[in-house]
Amino acid sequence: MDIFDLLLPPIYLFLVITIAYKYSQKKIKEDSCYKYFLPGMLLKILGAISLGLIYFYYYSGGGDTVNYHYTASMLVNVLYDDFDKFMYLYFGKPLVSEFYMMNSDYLFTYWVNDTYAYFVSKCFVPIILICGKSYMATAVVVASICYLPVWRLFLIFNREFPALTSQFRWTILYTPSVVFWGSGIMKDSITLAASCLYVHGFYWFFTQKRFRIKYMITLVTGIYFLLSIKPYILFALLPGSTLWFITLRINRIKNGFIKVLITPTLVALGVFLGLSVLQFFGDSLGSYSMDKVIVTASEAQRDLKQSYYSGNAFDIGDYEPTIAGMLSVAHKAIFATLFRPTILDVKNIVMFVSSLENTFILLFTVFLLFKLQVWRFFGLLTSHPLLMFSFVFSLFFAFSVGVSISNFGTLVRLKIPCIPFFLSSLAILNYIQLQTAKMRAHELLKWDTSKLKPVA
Repeated sequence: MDIFDLLLPPIYLFLVITIAYKYSQKKIKEDSCYKYFLPGMLLKILGAISLGLIYFYYYSGGGDTVNYHYTASMLVNVLYDDFDKFMYLYFGKPLVSEFYMMNSDYLFTYWVNDTYAYFVSKCFVPIILICGKSYMATAVVVASICYLPVWRLFLIFNREFPALTSQFRWTILYTPSVVFWGSGIMKDSITLAASCLYVHGFYWFFTQKRFRIKYMITLVTGIYFLLSIKPYILFALLPGSTLWFITLRINRIKNGFIKVLITPTLVALGVFLGLSVLQFFGDSLGSYSMDKVIVTASEAQRDLKQSYYSGNAFDIGDYEPTIAGMLSVAHKAIFATLFRPTILDVKNIVMFVSSLENTFILLFTVFLLFKLQVWRFFGLLTSHPLLMFSFVFSLFFAFSVGVSISNFGTLVRLKIPCIPFFLSSLAILNYIQLQTAKMRAHELLKWDTSKLKPVA
């Protein structure tokens, strides 16, 4: 960090807060939930700044966020020096051997041999350019931009379940791990925002039938960023999206007999379309293509368990690089992603903070399983398409991460896209069980009252 990190961040912070405040005050007249807009953005900015401070001082100035910032700054330097060279590096297909064009002083710089990381670095170039290469000013702007899709996700859940506005602000806007890991100069900030863009576009275009170009652009933008950075998130989104789309069509069928007959056909068609989409994109996904993803996950899972990860590894067990082999450890993978590290896994302060949140999520889940009973818990998931989508996405995502990651340091970052959806699902289920309990109590009270005889 340099002098610009002292001068520019307050200026950008003031501008962002001013714009956000005026926007929220204007919108709050139409929708009272906008009172949470500014607090959510301030937390997002605080998370981005905290992430930078942790990496600069706790991790001694190293790590992904520093590397992304440094790589993007090098590209800005090239822009200042040679515009044609910059256009080639930014939009062209430079070779591994052309690294010298970066004008780097050989500090760690992402390059084209790491396609996904280099793409992420390029995403930050426009922001770093307008922020004078200041890390903290860039973090403020990145957090503000990435917050907007998350807010749109909040509005969708609030629109479908208006009685749960207060709960959703905690599950979507205020969750500590999501605020911290999904706000700064990291690929996780972009992928979380891209996931929210995908859901926003899909919701309005396909489920609400608002056939407007802006919603299609939003959907395509989300898909583009996910394919360019973490394609497996799109893989996890597709099954739930397909079921969401199909369920809405099935629910419109009034005749129960026809509904029973057509449901298996529509589900099979949805699965076929989902697999066809994955196959269509397969050639452009590299190690994430359908024919390579299983082997890639197995190899990554074995590598991350090695001793050089300083005891921060966990083990879900070895498995054969086949679909059957992955499914054999699915329960362990899903549990690890959603609920670990636990208190028993703690090795440092970062893991301890994460374990507190995970312990709450685990206890909340067990509580609902107990209150609703297992069969009713899963039965209620089909009561609303958005609830079903959120839970299915969370499980598919948790499975895809859990089978390929065995290091807690990586896990706490990679899991954040599914946390808002999983927690929101639990909040909805808890609301349903509370409403059911109130209805039963009301009916019981009515029954008891009816049995009372008038006093003589």
